Amino acid sequence: MLKSMTGFGKGTAACGSGTVTVEIKTVNSKSLDLSIKMPRELSAFETTVRKALRDKVSRGKVDVYVGFERSVAAGTGLKIDWELADAFYEAEKEACERFGVKFDFSPSQLFRLPDVFTVEKAEPDETELETCVSGAASMAVEKLLEMRSLEGEYLDGEIRRLVGEIEDAFEVIKTRAPYVSAEYKDKLTERLSKLLDNANMIDEQRLAQEVALFADRCDITEETARIDSHLKQIGKYLDSGLPAGREIDFVLQEFKREINTLGSKSNDGALFEAVLTVKSRLEMLREQIQNIE
Repeated sequence: MLKSMTGFGKGTAACGSGTVTVEIKTVNSKSLDLSIKMPRELSAFETTVRKALRDKVSRGKVDVYVGFERSVAAGTGLKIDWELADAFYEAEKEACERFGVKFDFSPSQLFRLPDVFTVEKAEPDETELETCVSGAASMAVEKLLEMRSLEGEYLDGEIRRLVGEIEDAFEVIKTRAPYVSAEYKDKLTERLSKLLDNANMIDEQRLAQEVALFADRCDITEETARIDSHLKQIGKYLDSGLPAGREIDFVLQEFKREINTLGSKSNDGALFEAVLTVKSRLEMLREQIQNIE
């Protein structure tokens, strides 16, 4: 099944240190363009995030956002500078005595003094945190792939519909082509008969040469053979279950060259109309192929 290059996935994982959130957004791109933004304290685990994406996403512009919400109680401690607290206490007591003010001290006043209390955050356990990052990234990738697969299922149907319409129109071309030269001969003979007023006066050898030249100019045998091959290749890639966007896009470029050449040789109304149908569906198909991985 084809996969779309457009998708979004989000994953979260909690550990003793806090909660890690990973969000992945992908859009169309000719190749894999990976961008990861994460807090400095998690930067050591960028490789872990890349590993979660490796072999899962092969094409597209991928933006990854990693967030970390530290647990309030995780590894925190309160450090009190008692020497500084004592100094503030003595200073306030001395000031009250100097100015004849009643000394009324409450320990709660210490919390309003600068630098007496310091909240210390212990470094989180790296192994635990890496496991947390890996779990959140894996969940995000899983959700991303689910969305890309759903979109890819729709695209697969659209692409196969367009390929089917191209095959139907191309069948008209192959069926119609053998009759073009014969009809040209009949029309030319009829025209000459009217001009000469006598069919017996027509130079059959010259007529045969003219028809042969016309048939050579309109011969599309090589083009139809190559287009047949291109259609088989497209079908093979669609059924492979592997990322094939680039490969199909290349085949379609070659397909376009062949159908343009074939169209330039089309001197028949029905055949030319079928060529226009193929070219129209081919452009629509190329637009859809730009969306698949």
